[in-house]
Amino acid sequence: MLAEEELNLVWGAWVELGVSGWQRTHGAWAVDPEPLIIRTASLGEDEPRLRDEALDWCIRYPRYVSLARLRNLLRDHPDPNNAWGRFAATINAHSNVRWPMATQEDRYQPTGRSNLDSLDRQSRVWLRLRAMFGIGARTEILRYFLAVPPAPGTSSTATVSVIANSIGYAKRNVADECEVLEMAGLLKRRQVGNRFSYSLRRETSLRDLVGEMAPIRPDWSALLKVTSSLVALESFAGSAHPKALLVEAHRTAQQLDDQLDVLQVEGRPRFQQPDSYWAEVHEFGLRLMSAWGSGRWTAGDQAPAIPRSKTRRK
Repeated sequence: MLAEEELNLVWGAWVELGVSGWQRTHGAWAVDPEPLIIRTASLGEDEPRLRDEALDWCIRYPRYVSLARLRNLLRDHPDPNNAWGRFAATINAHSNVRWPMATQEDRYQPTGRSNLDSLDRQSRVWLRLRAMFGIGARTEILRYFLAVPPAPGTSSTATVSVIANSIGYAKRNVADECEVLEMAGLLKRRQVGNRFSYSLRRETSLRDLVGEMAPIRPDWSALLKVTSSLVALESFAGSAHPKALLVEAHRTAQQLDDQLDVLQVEGRPRFQQPDSYWAEVHEFGLRLMSAWGSGRWTAGDQAPAIPRSKTRRK
């Protein structure tokens, strides 16, 4: 059940980017391509049509994909079955780009059905931002601050470390680009002790320039970490000893705390009775992922707060 809901989410996101699909369900979601691409590659053997259509899009529109960001994000994604290596090698074989960590290509013929005809859709706002400012950390820093507007009368601020952990670029690179954006008048810097924090300047003008944004703008790395972990746990439950399942359910829930914090997800399992650990986690995951799979954020359709990250990136 959870695997089907995750597949609905992934398909819905790809359709918003112009992949051939049956219907639009995620028009209210701003789609971030690199985490989506990485997760799709890992689903490839089980979902060949999704893989083929995603490959077609990546071969046709590589100018919207950051290879540096892919490389950084892939450090947190083991590839024991060589799914990513084959996916990247297949793209390289059919294009003039060189995606990272490629191995041996699969036999593949592009479908030619992908159609990114315009960037006007709300869901394509992050591609639109890249079309305006280019591919790189500078654009992702602006995306970080544009993700969700601050409360009235306030400015969203963040340190270089927090920004770097959220956007998938190295801290040194982010620090350099924040300095450039400050010099350009797009960011303002505040020093507290020996640390610098940044916030947007001319925010209203920048938002007007970028244009209409989808109301649901999650951190896709955190989002797909949650869905993939819950799907793996459900698969484990099919053959696991009950005691092993209880332990694994509790461990998985604990490991996802940081990602759920990033996504501002409430109503998590309470684990009041050990015998109900798996049932609690499964009920929680089904409630969450059925909403995401159908194109809703929560029961109230509220967008998540500004992305945060507790994970340290080297």
